[in-house]
Amino acid sequence: MIKGLSGSQVTTEITIRRATEEEIFWVNNQYDQIGFKHSDYSNELIAIAEVNGERAGLGRLQRLTDNIAELGGMYVNEDFRGHGLAAKIVNYLLQHSDEYRQIYCLPFSHLEGFYQRFGFKPCQNLVEAPSAVVEKHSWCNATYKDKTLLFVLDKNT
Repeated sequence: MIKGLSGSQVTTEITIRRATEEEIFWVNNQYDQIGFKHSDYSNELIAIAEVNGERAGLGRLQRLTDNIAELGGMYVNEDFRGHGLAAKIVNYLLQHSDEYRQIYCLPFSHLEGFYQRFGFKPCQNLVEAPSAVVEKHSWCNATYKDKTLLFVLDKNT
């Protein structure tokens, strides 16, 4: 339930689904608004959260190698925050990640606890991390005002 403008309870239908190729313009428009890199539909699983049929948030799982991916691009429109959409997006993406042995994530430091709830841990060995992830981690810390962490979810442990 989400409170309506009058304070009354409004029935809310939340759906998390895979983005269609036709939605890539909308996806990248969202990322442009917050300074995130664009998505590549051919190499990513992009999840869209809808509230009562309205697109409210998104996230992505980008293939890095056959068994390694990066979870990222989490964004929930301000009008829909506080209702667990980000967690639902992460759950959806992780439920569709069976082919990956490791999943890296570059969260802002204030989201450390959020990602740890899903089993992500600080990456202890940068030498073993894919160079693309290490380079993006450096880019994020040079680009964004908030500190970016480097986490990994290792399904082998």
